[in-house]
Amino acid sequence: MEMNDKYAIQIGDWVRAKSSKGGLIHGFVEKNELDHNVIQLRVVASDNKMLTGQSIQINQSKIDRLSSEFSKTENQIHVLIDMALETHDEDWFNDLVAQLNQLKKQKDADMPHVNYKSNRCQTDHRS
Repeated sequence: MEMNDKYAIQIGDWVRAKSSKGGLIHGFVEKNELDHNVIQLRVVASDNKMLTGQSIQINQSKIDRLSSEFSKTENQIHVLIDMALETHDEDWFNDLVAQLNQLKKQKDADMPHVNYKSNRCQTDHRS
């Protein structure tokens, strides 16, 4: 990773990292201590199940920032909503609820309509 990329990591960024024992970690940045080259991140998923949900500090050189354009699953959004509630971050909570509602709306729109009277599945989408 280039030096410029390291300093682009900010609080809230999603990252992938390797632990000192080689385990994979996926989480988001909670605190960025540039003067010490240390990042504090909240572990959302890890090979080491004991790390999941924990806040850990890791050297910046072991971190790769993930694209912010990835789509979250319904379950991931629920986990983030819980974290927003724990941190009393109302704006983040509202944003996540809007994302969840949009995801549910899209999921409903993608589901084919079933006519139970005729026992047929139609491919046209409901409005």
